[in-house]
This record gives sequence, structure tokens and C-alpha cells, in this order.
Amino acid sequence: MAIHRFTDRWLQSPNTTPSQGRAEFVDALCPGLHLRVTSKGTRTFSVMVRVRGKLVRTTLGKYPLLALHDAREAALAKMREADQCADLHSATARRESLTLRQMIDSYVERHLKPNARSWKNIQAALLGSAKQPSRLAHLHARRAEQISKADVVAVIDRAMEDGKPQAAVNLLRYIKMLFNWAADRDMVPANPFERIRPPARTRERDRVLSNPEIAAIWRASFQLPNPYGQMYRMFLLTGQRRTEVATMRWCEISGRTWTIPREKVKKDRAHAVPISTTGQATLASLPKFGSDAFVFTTTGGTSASSNFAKVKREIDRLSETGGWTIHDIRRTVRSKLAELRIPREVARKVLNHEDGKVDRIYNRHDYAKEKREALVKWEKRLLAIVSS
Repeated sequence: MAIHRFTDRWLQSPNTTPSQGRAEFVDALCPGLHLRVTSKGTRTFSVMVRVRGKLVRTTLGKYPLLALHDAREAALAKMREADQCADLHSATARRESLTLRQMIDSYVERHLKPNARSWKNIQAALLGSAKQPSRLAHLHARRAEQISKADVVAVIDRAMEDGKPQAAVNLLRYIKMLFNWAADRDMVPANPFERIRPPARTRERDRVLSNPEIAAIWRASFQLPNPYGQMYRMFLLTGQRRTEVATMRWCEISGRTWTIPREKVKKDRAHAVPISTTGQATLASLPKFGSDAFVFTTTGGTSASSNFAKVKREIDRLSETGGWTIHDIRRTVRSKLAELRIPREVARKVLNHEDGKVDRIYNRHDYAKEKREALVKWEKRLLAIVSS
């Protein structure tokens, strides 16, 4: 099959006519355009395109009734159409073989890990963990595009029936995020769950521990086994987030300062927390298994203690309190700092709350002295509450 640059002069030349049978030529400017010439001089344009791995010929017309320019335009249109069909077929094939589990794995690796600091929580909700299987586990092996609205509503309803309204709300939000991301990448045709309404209203918690409750929890912490009692006392002394305290490592502590690495905090920079005298004594009561070991551990420093639910029930029993969460301690510390007339800006720095955009860009003061003074005042107030 000869390749030749088609021109009207060449097409009309008798040299293109074979003495017998037929000859076929391919246009050098439009490689998909073919010309068949019979021994009788009949010239027919056609285009060859690949459809699902096979070459298919489509006749376009006879020359000169079909002009060369029009033949090239028609051939290009057919080739573009075939490419679009091939892309659609490829995308359809990918969607047809993609399971929900595979889509979640891709979402975690490509989107959550690079962009979300709370990616582990979202991953645990969607995939489950060794301790807590996901509510979506029975859907993991199913094709992602086959997951229906009824499937998701049933999962959310079961969470509500189990008395977990916040878990139901969060799971629905994570599923919507997942399918929005997948739809943007043509992994699924669309997000069918966008119009599902949250199953419950979420309310901002406003629980602040009273002074008797603070005292009862502090005293009860001394009856807990190591390292849980020390952990609860550090919650009260520092006001930091549960995960930040629970995953503290000895290498993060230098003198009287605990520096939380940027990977563990919501802000995109490390956070320095002054350690009061009582805090230093609390940490000194724990065994040190190595500089990189976890501080609060029951495994010789290799892993952080995380049995929060069981310990929380025990401290409720010992302190005869209830209806509060560990995060309420953080809110209580912030409220007590305001009660002590600590400037709002300093209190925000102590708890590592987000700054306004202007302050975040221009204010580079580290507030180390002010934060230490604030936590020392709170330590004195806390010990006074306990002793009274």
C-alpha cells in the first residue's frame, strides 16, 4: 500500500490507474484517508479507523464528486469520532471494573494524604480498622457505580438506630466527598448522593466543666493505671488536643517546652507548648523507653496508648461525673484562661487556634513568654480548684 501526498493533479493522472485489479494509496497528509483506484479508473475515498482494537473501513465517496478537501475533512471527523468513542469505551471499562474499595484506596492516596490532616479519621470511617470495621464493609467489593442511594441511606439509618447521629452525619459527608472526587475524575458517572440530607442536626458543644467536676476528674486521675492518669492531667494542664497529647514522644520535649511537630497539628507549622512545674512532675513519673518512644504507652514506647473509651468510662465512675468528652476539657481550659483575663490573642496561641489571614501573614511573634505566663496562671488556678 503506497503512501502518497494526494493532490488534484495526481488524482487525475492516468498513472494512478492500475492495468488490472485495483490499487490502494494512503494520503501522506491525512494518514487515515485511503484511495482505491480500479482498472476502469474509478477512484473511491475511504477512511480506516480502529474500533475496539479492530481496523474498520468507512467509504466516504467517489472522486471527483467528493472533492479532495472534503474527503480529508470527512476522514478527520470520522477519526475524531472514533477517538472519542475509544475514550468513552476505555472510561466505561475502567468504571465497570472499579470496586468501591479500590476507589476509596485511590482517594486516600491521591487526595486525602496530600491534602487533609485528618485523613486517618476519614480513612477509618470509609475503610474501617482492626478494632472497628467500617459500616461500608459489605459494599467494598461491589462496583462503585453500582452503589445506590438506597444502599447509602440504609447505612446512615443503621448508624442512627445505633444511637450514633454524629457518626452518621460524618459518614454521609465523607461519602459525598469521595464520590464528588471520583466523579471529577470520571471514575463514576456522577455523585448520586449529593441530595441526601444529613440525618441529624449537628450542634456545637458548649459543655464547660464546673470547678467541682475539674477537681473530681483531677483526683480520679490518680486512681487510673499508668499512663492514663498522667495523660488526663496533661489534658487539664495544657489544653491541647487529645491526639496531640496521646501521641507525645520524648524527643518532642526539650527542657520546659513540648514542641508538637507540624504533621500533628491543624496549623501548618510546629506548636510550642510550655510545660508547667506540675506538668514536668507528671511526665517525670512515667518511664522513659527512649528518645523517640511514646510518652503515654503500655507497649514499651513502641505505640501510643489509645484505649480512650474504656478509660473514659472508668474516670466517669471514679469521679462520679458524666456527660462530658475529652474535648470539653480543652474548651474548659480556654474558658478558664478568659476567666483569668488572659488576653484573647495569647489564649488563642496557647490552644493553637487559627489566626486571621492578616495576622497569619504579618505577625511572626512566637508568644513563648506570654504562653508560659498564661499556663502558669492556669496551673495555679487549677491546683487551687483541686485543693478547695
